[in-house]
Amino acid sequence: MENMFKRSVLSAVVVGIMAGSAVAVAPSAHASGFFEDSSINGAMNFMLRDRTRASFDAETGEDGPKRPNLDHGSIFTNLGFNSGYAGDVFGVDLNVYATYDMWQNASADHEFNFWNVDNPFGGTNPSTGDCLNAQGEEGSESKWNVDCNDNGISYQTVAAKFKLGEDGTAKLGYFQPSVPSAMGVNWSFAAGTYLGGEVGYKFGDLDLGAVYATRYKAPWFKDTYELQTTNGEDAGDAYSIGGRYTLANGLLFDAAYAGLTDGDRKNAHFKVKHTLDSGLYLSGQVYAVDDDEQFDSTAYQFAFLSAKSFGPYSLRGEATYTVAESVDENSMGNMAYRLTAQYGGSNGTYDIWWNNRSDFNHDGELAVFGSLSRDFNDLGAPGLNAGLSAAMGIASSDVAGLDDLTEYAGSVFVSYAIQNGALEGANVGFHYTEYVNDTDTDNWAGWTNLFQDETDIKVTLTIPYSIK
Repeated sequence: MENMFKRSVLSAVVVGIMAGSAVAVAPSAHASGFFEDSSINGAMNFMLRDRTRASFDAETGEDGPKRPNLDHGSIFTNLGFNSGYAGDVFGVDLNVYATYDMWQNASADHEFNFWNVDNPFGGTNPSTGDCLNAQGEEGSESKWNVDCNDNGISYQTVAAKFKLGEDGTAKLGYFQPSVPSAMGVNWSFAAGTYLGGEVGYKFGDLDLGAVYATRYKAPWFKDTYELQTTNGEDAGDAYSIGGRYTLANGLLFDAAYAGLTDGDRKNAHFKVKHTLDSGLYLSGQVYAVDDDEQFDSTAYQFAFLSAKSFGPYSLRGEATYTVAESVDENSMGNMAYRLTAQYGGSNGTYDIWWNNRSDFNHDGELAVFGSLSRDFNDLGAPGLNAGLSAAMGIASSDVAGLDDLTEYAGSVFVSYAIQNGALEGANVGFHYTEYVNDTDTDNWAGWTNLFQDETDIKVTLTIPYSIK
């Protein structure tokens, strides 16, 4: 009832502000900016995926055959309205989306349709009220079951936005943080959604931000849910403060902190970013998560990122090192930068995305990544881009009987932006990954975020459209 009350109050506030602002500014010529500066657009997206995963047989010491892990063809469409500002003060952002599985033959948590669970921390099936668990015990249904998906419609953004003078902004409602903070969102074709608000202010070269949220939902859930601690208790609300400062030469410093009102977990980051006159991008970053229910001490990940373009070629080189000692002495910990340990429970403002299957984030793991891509515009093929990438991680085991970690992957990717015809502006993408885990352990066994060998194929088609 408390959460329903919070949501009702926030919704009433948004509606009330909209109504009140409309009345207040209607006589003014400035009111027309609300509609004249607005936009209505969206996209139709198709995701086809075929991912197979092996297992490991401890008795034979051999990998088993690869079996379907994700096998689906999904349609996603969204429609968004972004207003201008009435009276140069008030506006509204609205975005809704719908998903549909053309086929679904493997695990239900494929992220591009709705997972038919009311929250990621355990939960029930909202359609039937049945208890859901990982094992599928008698009298209950497993949330990993192939049939535990649901087509439907949900909201991404329903928020009032404000200009606070020349240098301030604010949002209230269902929103995605846009000010400096340590709170981020999950992504599929849609973004995750917080229920709450944010405020930001700019003092010259210094940007400051604060975010407060009572609930969250990853985009593969239809409605928001309460946050929970690592041990499954009520974590209360989430809050964050952050700042970014840019020097005259473009050197940027980014720092933020986030915590929970009723849970002990907190996270923070510090990032330094700079692009040299030569075009070389460099960044050093530190992420930290403190959670006595998951880690024996504060967990850290140190990262180095670099990128540079050479004519039509683009090159990336990155590396990470993770310290995440588990409270469970029988397993090796891993660090995910978010305010909840649970997958899909929340997210943080994390810059690293290698798209080579593993998160490469275990305790003591040193990982490296490289990518080379080419734009073929100079060869008479505008819109065509292709490349390859590779990643590798190694770590020593501190658990008796658990093999040391060695994992690596390689990917090939191609994208094409259609240049003319009925689908002009649409983008076709292909991404193939071969992931190899040489560690002699089964999926999620000992190494808490590790699975065995995979082959992953993704094909996407994105067709954007604009009404206004």
